[in-house]
Amino acid sequence: MLASARYPRKLSASTAWLGIYQALLWHEPVNALGFTDLPHIIDADKLRATGRQVWTKTKPWQTRAQAVKEYLAKELAVSPDEVPALTDGLMKLPAYEGMQRQNSLGMAFAGLVKHLLEKFGSGTITYEIEVDAVRVFPGITFPGRSDAPRIDLLARCDGIPRAIISAKWSVRHDRLSDITNEGPVYKAAYQRIFRQERNSELLYYVVTNEYDPGRLTKMLDDTSVDNVVHVHKPAVVDVCGLNGRLSELVDLSDFIKGTRTWCPSKP
Repeated sequence: MLASARYPRKLSASTAWLGIYQALLWHEPVNALGFTDLPHIIDADKLRATGRQVWTKTKPWQTRAQAVKEYLAKELAVSPDEVPALTDGLMKLPAYEGMQRQNSLGMAFAGLVKHLLEKFGSGTITYEIEVDAVRVFPGITFPGRSDAPRIDLLARCDGIPRAIISAKWSVRHDRLSDITNEGPVYKAAYQRIFRQERNSELLYYVVTNEYDPGRLTKMLDDTSVDNVVHVHKPAVVDVCGLNGRLSELVDLSDFIKGTRTWCPSKP
């Protein structure tokens, strides 16, 4: 699906976000205030009235979502009206009909990140998806979490853990603490088990398509998170105009290129 997506310029680390959006981004029906549908970049209740609500004027997130839609149209070299048909490719597949969107997108997103890191990142790093954390870090525990925690994406250099990547298409406000609590636990476990290795510390990243400034800022504030990586930073910072603290986000393309420094002993 990623390889067959539309790219006015060829698929690369810099254009891969277009393929990700064509596969995973979807549109919410609005049919009000001049909008037919809007890309789901934020909770649906910020894009359309729900229940007995009646909106009489355009809301800020509607304006931002429309700007993202027009930006996508420009990048894909199509009209804005054509964008919805080019997106949500995963859930339009017959095999996914009737399936729960959140779990399907979560697994697919982690898989896409892994594929792009392998295709365009350092060739000296190996990646595993949905890894049993206890197998890597025996004795690890997370207060209030499952007895079987799993790592979304684990990167290794010469078989030794180098980075943990928490891949979240979006982040629910009630699950933010799960992300911010993971970093210190994993890093402490690494120091206990692998402290004799050449890498002095484990890297911990969050890769996401979240747009909510509050949720992104909370992750940026967490000192255990080495970077918060966005699928396409310009869409958040420039297109949506959220160019304050969110300017500290790292674009996925830069993150992919940065993996070449993770194994310094290798050429």
